[in-house]
Amino acid sequence: MFEFINEEDERGQVGIGTLIVFIAMVLVAAIAAGVLINTAGVLQTQAEDTGQDSTDQVANNINVIGAVGEVNDVSEVEYDDTTVYEIRTTVQKSPGAGDIDLSGLSIQYVGPNGFGNLVHISEKNTSQHNVSNVYFVQAITAETEEDTVMTSESDRYELVIPTGTYWDNSSDTIQNATDGVEVAAGAYEDVDDIDANPSGVDIDNTDLDLLQESDRVELTITTDSGSQRYVNLRVPSSLVGDEGGTVTL
Repeated sequence: MFEFINEEDERGQVGIGTLIVFIAMVLVAAIAAGVLINTAGVLQTQAEDTGQDSTDQVANNINVIGAVGEVNDVSEVEYDDTTVYEIRTTVQKSPGAGDIDLSGLSIQYVGPNGFGNLVHISEKNTSQHNVSNVYFVQAITAETEEDTVMTSESDRYELVIPTGTYWDNSSDTIQNATDGVEVAAGAYEDVDDIDANPSGVDIDNTDLDLLQESDRVELTITTDSGSQRYVNLRVPSSLVGDEGGTVTL
């Protein structure tokens, strides 16, 4: 017995299957396109952020244009050796740099016998009796000398680093790191010398070291944007005759 087959019905069934497959392919392609577009947007944002960070690290830097050391006066203090007990580096903004807050620096100090990672005194808890591994900022010439932010390339500031000393607030003296004898008369409480008044707080930078003749110091200064400046300093081969004064490093 013969069965009659309608060829038009068969063609209709094949057409529906093809349409279903086509629609599925379109949906898959649309989803894939959406994923690609989203991924491209994320990569673009990451690339822009990376580019901005890289630009900030290169551009937002500081230049060190000079450095001096404060020399103790052995005729007026108990300490017998002539040493450098404080470093002052003069800095300015690099060309094209944005505003730089000098209180946000991180300074790595490597000396002949001492090492320390220094932060600005404002980053320490000054409610404690003493603070360690700190630096100060002193405005030389600036549009606004009351703060620590360099806003112009003509601004000049000093980064003040006490080396190997302990400032005893109670006796107002700067003492030797090892035996506690007086190195220099205290001046860190004078707001004319530094940006912050540490009155009532002892300053302990004994992780560093008093600098002798011909000693070398390496500073790595990192800004809050991540840019770095390397500074190599050397104490003169003779400090004789410089007691109580300053020497170029």
